[in-house]
Amino acid sequence: MSTALPRSWWVVAAGLSTAGLSACVEPDHGGYPEPVLRVADLTIDTGESVALEPGSGVGLGVEYAGDGQWWLTLVCDVLSSGLPCLFDVLATSDDSATGISFVEAVELESDDAILAPDPFAVQLDFLTDADADGVGFVTTAGATVRLSALLYDPIADSPYDWSDDPRIISWVGRGAVHWGAPTNPVDLTPDRP
Repeated sequence: MSTALPRSWWVVAAGLSTAGLSACVEPDHGGYPEPVLRVADLTIDTGESVALEPGSGVGLGVEYAGDGQWWLTLVCDVLSSGLPCLFDVLATSDDSATGISFVEAVELESDDAILAPDPFAVQLDFLTDADADGVGFVTTAGATVRLSALLYDPIADSPYDWSDDPRIISWVGRGAVHWGAPTNPVDLTPDRP
């Protein structure tokens, strides 16, 4: 013998079921906040340089000669790894600058490319082996330059891994050589124009 429930019970049960489902849905709180990109703003000493040894280490050396003249040098640990390094470096000037202009390149091969995505940026796509690849550019004297450096790592578990390890960026600031930055990208502001 089966007992039928009154119709009003079904309406109440359906209402409770729907209410329970709506309670599980997260209320609209305006969305999640965008992640904040923290970029260290550090000083670079005018006229100082970092000695990088081609073939023995991986790195991006940054120099500021003064009068808006910058120099970037890339080296690779090809003598120990047996593999060249593929770099993707972006240097951008701040809004107070008049833009970036290309000056000079040293030791570049046919695979290396220098691009200007806009008037305030220069992008370096370099394949570096046992030599030191370098490029110089000019911006407004004393302007802050933001550097972002990516290194392709063919030894990692994925064939498409790019590393943004800030330890590859080196410069002289406040009288000391900095072998690695706290962030990547990093802003470097000259101690004098």
